[in-house]
Amino acid sequence: MQKNRAILPFLIVLTTVALAVALFVTRKPFQPAQPTMAEHRLKLYWFIPDGLRAEPSLFTIYRWAEEGLLPNLKKMMNQGSYGYSIPVFPGHTPTNFATLLTGASPRVHGIADGPMHIEGYPLRMVSKGGFSSVAKKVPPIWYDLERSGMQTTLLSVPGSTPPELDLGTTIRGRWGGWGVDFPAVIFHSAADETLRKEMGVDNRVFNFGAELTRFITAQPASGWLMALPESYSPHREVTLTNWGNTIHACLYDTTDDHRENYDRVLFSRDKKEVLTSLTQGEWSPWLPITLSWEIQNDYNIQTPKRMAWERNMSSIPVETQLAINVVKLGDADFFRIQFFYNNLNPHLVKPTDLTSEILTNMGPMVDFPDNYPPQLIYYPEDKATFLEETRRSLDWHRRMAGYLINRGDSDVIIHDIYTPNQMLVSRWWLGGIDPASRKYKDTDPAEHDLLWQEVKEMYQGIDAILGEVLAKADPQTYIVLSSDHGIVPLDREVRLNNLFAQEGLLIYRLDATTGIYEINWQKTRAVFLKMDNIYLNPDGLGGNYHRASGPAYEALRDQVTVLLNELKDTDGTIPVVEIVKWEEAEERLQLPADRVGDLVVANRPTYGLVEDLTADREIFHDALKSGYKQAILPDQVEAMRTPFVIMGPGVRKNHQLSKPIRHIDQYPTIMTLLGQAIPDFVEGQVVQEVMETHNQ
Repeated sequence: MQKNRAILPFLIVLTTVALAVALFVTRKPFQPAQPTMAEHRLKLYWFIPDGLRAEPSLFTIYRWAEEGLLPNLKKMMNQGSYGYSIPVFPGHTPTNFATLLTGASPRVHGIADGPMHIEGYPLRMVSKGGFSSVAKKVPPIWYDLERSGMQTTLLSVPGSTPPELDLGTTIRGRWGGWGVDFPAVIFHSAADETLRKEMGVDNRVFNFGAELTRFITAQPASGWLMALPESYSPHREVTLTNWGNTIHACLYDTTDDHRENYDRVLFSRDKKEVLTSLTQGEWSPWLPITLSWEIQNDYNIQTPKRMAWERNMSSIPVETQLAINVVKLGDADFFRIQFFYNNLNPHLVKPTDLTSEILTNMGPMVDFPDNYPPQLIYYPEDKATFLEETRRSLDWHRRMAGYLINRGDSDVIIHDIYTPNQMLVSRWWLGGIDPASRKYKDTDPAEHDLLWQEVKEMYQGIDAILGEVLAKADPQTYIVLSSDHGIVPLDREVRLNNLFAQEGLLIYRLDATTGIYEINWQKTRAVFLKMDNIYLNPDGLGGNYHRASGPAYEALRDQVTVLLNELKDTDGTIPVVEIVKWEEAEERLQLPADRVGDLVVANRPTYGLVEDLTADREIFHDALKSGYKQAILPDQVEAMRTPFVIMGPGVRKNHQLSKPIRHIDQYPTIMTLLGQAIPDFVEGQVVQEVMETHNQ
């Protein structure tokens, strides 16, 4: 009897475990209805190039198509409907991608900015990133499409990571705080103290992340265990260390001109064997490299860090590829060298095992040129590097579009490329082709024509991607071209924090060597933070931020409002055109009140508001960049418009829309054509004008 009693509990446990295992085996996880082989075809290819400006007066892409410059866009126009679309404020990427992909305004989807600051967290750090998928308050289109049984692939889509697809594919969503991302880096001469001071924190991803430009000191060459090339100037060496990997570079001079200057660089991993040797403007082939990523490091200079030994112990090796470009050489100790890393690795793809297949078929990924903030804007030679990266980016994305369709495992592909934005906001183009810019009048006709040629070459690259899709997609596929925002010329930057410092409202300390500043938050009562927010507290902004109230707070808000309204450039232009209190932001700007500053400001086109603090406290500054889109009221500026082209079953052919639509209207229109239900949170309306049944 005692023996049976001892066995009984064991049998009960065993039975329970067996039942649990049986339930686990028999209970299937969420599985959308799978199409049969006969049904399995691509149903939607939504191509959303970032910053693809299109409007009736200057970037007349539909006219370019009619003239034969963009033949694939012309095919889409013939087979579908086309027109223009108006973004939402504040006009930039994270907010408008969320709007396109949810059919809702920021007050609903919650993405008010890229860097967002919310109550309960210090203002010195970004408490919620607008590029992260988890920042949205409502689900994007791929969430509902997957649950309706449609297999989805996302390529380079902002807001798609950390991945939200259970069964689909997510490939390198940008800046979502997920994966292992190695941005290109420029190694620049530390002797160039002027540039170092000018850049300040602009040499880091979003001004707080990994370094994008590293200042390195050259030394006499020593310890080389190989014969160095003959040089008419003393050999100089620089040690190029980034992401835990070191490559040695020896600068040498092949010109017998009796000057100490340099025109070639030899690269080596160990000073024993040559890795590659390059002259100015030359690129290496893709080279294998092992980089190190610290799991316990968020690579954010504004946040607390674990001990160095903890970060080192958490590091993982990542096998990838590197292309080296010598941007510029010159006098003794001057060098400007870029390392461009393959933008794709197993830690940026879900499912991970797809990475090797992509790299085998496509080669290393060049996702987009330059970085943010832009680095290739300081020397004329930077332009050539930018153009080469642009061409490589467009080519990779074109081939990848065809590859994704040929795989045949996706019903939906949503695809972004950041390259148009990077070109139009860069230093080299928009100011010389847009008459709205002050720089336009200083551009001679030959240069003007060259700039247009280069910009239109980029648009032709976008058109070639469309051509790949048109050639390989099923005729019954909906193909959509749109964009998140246009680009407005930028002439002058407005350093609002210098204004606040002049008025004693902001206290800071500046490193005279590096140009990096440190705000005294306890003593600071007003600060501007990207892209359109001013935070206020009469008792100081130190500690965790909480919204203030009361007479002193209102007096401070009134004081700052007066300062902004009275602020004028040297020619009398007022740069701030709208000032909205946080409690009015939802109604007037369609922004979520809990994710904006105490005041929200909009700037006049050709002016851009920046956070920078400088020793001279100068407020107005000529911008190196020539394009901008942040904090501009999009419905009032034609240059902010984007294309909207759609073709497929049930879509009117060869039809131009009678008026611009809104970004929030694209989602419900696409969902309706796909036969999908429109969620309750969607604010947009179906664009009935594109339907074949319209007016029938």
